[in-house]
Amino acid sequence: MTFPSQFWRGQFPLVKTFWLGWAVPVIGGNVLVSVAAWRLISNFGLVGFYLTVALVVAYSILALVPVWRSATAFAGSKLLKYGARTAAALAAAIQVAVVGTVVVAVVSVKMGVDPTSDPDRIAEKTAIPSETHPLAGFWKYGATDNFGLAISPAEGNLYSVSFCGPGGCFKPGTYRPNTPIVGDNDYQVVSNDALRVHGADGWSTITRSAGRGGEDCPKP
Repeated sequence: MTFPSQFWRGQFPLVKTFWLGWAVPVIGGNVLVSVAAWRLISNFGLVGFYLTVALVVAYSILALVPVWRSATAFAGSKLLKYGARTAAALAAAIQVAVVGTVVVAVVSVKMGVDPTSDPDRIAEKTAIPSETHPLAGFWKYGATDNFGLAISPAEGNLYSVSFCGPGGCFKPGTYRPNTPIVGDNDYQVVSNDALRVHGADGWSTITRSAGRGGEDCPKP
């Protein structure tokens, strides 16, 4: 009997099945998608990003089966037996909700009604600094990147922060909440040309750029 078959039938010890077959790949996959989100979107577009998320979610749901079967045969601590089942089941339920969101998002993109899409690149076109919004502009993680954050003036003293890449932009206000930047705990102003931004993968430094760098990119 092959390893995948044994794993699927729950024939490995519960500790090994839960930690190596479920926890490590499921948690690792979700963390990896979070950390690499902007690169996935930049290189493969929103649809490619959503499909990657769907693959991680699909494994998370399917991996519940061997955990459940292994727990059934487990004769040790009831806390471990039912704890493993509960953790996997709760995670699967959450992932089902995520799948629904992904499906709706993909269908919306295919139908051209993605509420987060900015096909006219308004975020880039309006990312122009002014006396009232000196931090507006296009900001990159690396000087040679062809993607980054378009920080544009919003209502009052707020800014919209939109991810933009070759595949398009997020509509202002849909990628990150509008923010004053100064005084926001998710941002640190290093200088007029350098910011630190807090995201799912921790803190990142971005620097002001003349523009995204693509031929289709309007430069302030």
